[in-house]
Amino acid sequence: MKVVIETQLNIEGNRGSSRGEFFVNNRDFKDDPNFAVAVVAYEWVQQQKRETGQRETIIEKVTWNEVNDITDIVKKIQPLLPEDNLPF
Repeated sequence: MKVVIETQLNIEGNRGSSRGEFFVNNRDFKDDPNFAVAVVAYEWVQQQKRETGQRETIIEKVTWNEVNDITDIVKKIQPLLPEDNLPF
């Protein structure tokens, strides 16, 4: 499924918006479209952070196909970290 995602970010006081077309897994989209798109949007926001040197970034608004606001879902997504099984 192809969707248009738009982000509005505040990077250290500088506000800006970006828009792009992304593919979302069809099966995930059928199960929960907002969450499936939010995962793709989260990855894109992380890419934008890397491109700006990991500066402090505040997510102000994230939408897909111009009408679906998924800002709160994107803000709640946390990366899965590997389990720490070290003996010390």
